[in-house]
Amino acid sequence: MKTAVKNNLSDKYSKGTIIIHWVSFMLIILLIPTGFIMGNMEAGIAKLNLLRVHMFVGILVFALTLVRVWFFFRHKRPSRLETGNSLHNKLVIWIENSFYYILILLCITGIATIAMGNLGEALQRADASLLPRNLDIPPLNAHKALSILLIALLIGHIGGVVNHYLKNKKENTLKRILP
Repeated sequence: MKTAVKNNLSDKYSKGTIIIHWVSFMLIILLIPTGFIMGNMEAGIAKLNLLRVHMFVGILVFALTLVRVWFFFRHKRPSRLETGNSLHNKLVIWIENSFYYILILLCITGIATIAMGNLGEALQRADASLLPRNLDIPPLNAHKALSILLIALLIGHIGGVVNHYLKNKKENTLKRILP
């Protein structure tokens, strides 16, 4: 059942959480195209360099995600946003929590791809000739699937913010996560 809501938007996330949120967002926006571009490239120095960037940024996102999980349990969080619909409220919580799981799983499958795909030696030696011509291994397939899921969650998350703004009398929920 839909009911009118008025959320307390002065109740904000901690500064650390806010910084990690936006830095992670920008890094993820960098990771998505590098991953797709790299997937369509022939083995060579350009692919090796893009792999290095992708791996470095991915590890940085992993570290930031772990710190954000720590902040999640150690710092006060604002009260949950109410949407006026109990099913929608549960969907919001599910999407928020799914980001943590998917980002951690993406990092694990990325690391497993490096290890199982024997990419470490090519990276370490900076030798593109050591890159496999065709890499079809389970962790890479999982990494790709999780990437698509992450993109869907990002779209859902951004769409939810816009939807909330439009349906709740221009209630700007971004105030809670802006510095």
